[in-house]
Amino acid sequence: MTSIPSSFDMGQASSDDVDEMSFGQRVIYHCKQQPLVPIGCLLTTGAVVMAAQNIRLGNSRKAQNFFRWRIGFQAATLVALVAGSFIYDTHRKDVKSKEDLMREKAKMREKLWIKELERRDEEAKARKHRAELARQKTKENQEMIKKLEGELKDLESKIVPKSDK
Repeated sequence: MTSIPSSFDMGQASSDDVDEMSFGQRVIYHCKQQPLVPIGCLLTTGAVVMAAQNIRLGNSRKAQNFFRWRIGFQAATLVALVAGSFIYDTHRKDVKSKEDLMREKAKMREKLWIKELERRDEEAKARKHRAELARQKTKENQEMIKKLEGELKDLESKIVPKSDK
């Protein structure tokens, strides 16, 4: 038996489909995708908190240093964000090409399925044709049998009256 393409062969839905994710799942997905951005945000927040604490304690020199660190962390976070966006855009193009490949694969499966249906149709037509030929042959044989039986009766009727004489 041949392998028949199925609509179930497409596989499960992709877990990376961002539109169908909840908010928490999206945050986790994007943090895994660009891990330097959340790290940079945490470092920037930590620098601001430490600067605020040093201002409250009256240590302006340390506070100034933490503000400088904040600027550096913000710049690094921004660079990570831009670089990640560039890389993600490239990755997204690859994903689109994968989608195109999946569409091509689906089209190919559809063509295979159509060929399989056409092959089955041809087989059914061939069976019907063979059955019709067999019916015709049977009918011809029955007619031939009737004809021969008629000839046999004629011959018997010719022979039987001669034997009566």
